[in-house]
Amino acid sequence: LNNERLEIIKLISGTSNLDTLLANVGLIGRKNNIQFSSIVPNKLIVSMDEGLLNKENTSQLDNQNIVIDPLLVEGIKKYLIDFSFKTDFINLLSFLRELEFQENIILIKDIEVDLINKKDNLSRKNNQNLNVKLSMTFYGKI
Repeated sequence: LNNERLEIIKLISGTSNLDTLLANVGLIGRKNNIQFSSIVPNKLIVSMDEGLLNKENTSQLDNQNIVIDPLLVEGIKKYLIDFSFKTDFINLLSFLRELEFQENIILIKDIEVDLINKKDNLSRKNNQNLNVKLSMTFYGKI
């Protein structure tokens, strides 16, 4: 049973921690001509103790409006991080495609894409015609 649990944790969180994952996101961004404006960690969520999830406490959980995440198992942390950056459309697609192939589970919660104002000549020269705001969820090991 413990081996199965460890395999599930490995499937969800991969073998790397958050620092390694964020470094990889930076490398992927650099490779795809992404100019990061900000990286803002919003929340860190750790799995709840199984004792809180037993039948006796179910009514207490309902009253607290707790959302149960099936990927957030014991031994896993959930990181909510917002990214803002400038890029062009082709590089945005390449960046998202490479994120998809990371060993950690990465979920994109929200993406906002806006055209950069034509008056912003520096960004236009660098072929970065999009402002992108991306809210992502990363799952990592404790």
